Amino acid sequence: MDIEKLSIKKRILTGVFSGLIYSLVMAGFDYYTNEPFSLLKFIFHFVFFGLFMGIALRYTNKKK
Repeated sequence: MDIEKLSIKKRILTGVFSGLIYSLVMAGFDYYTNEPFSLLKFIFHFVFFGLFMGIALRYTNKKK
């Protein structure tokens, strides 16, 4: 297997999609535990988890 870098566009899309999914799951968990919705917490989860996933998934494995 070869290791290739992902393009910046794919990394940004991965980060945005991952951050959105994670923040929605966490907001759903807060709703389930009867905590009030916090926009600041939602944005924090979205930005930092998305940023982390964009950095963590920098490379991809390709089969020949």
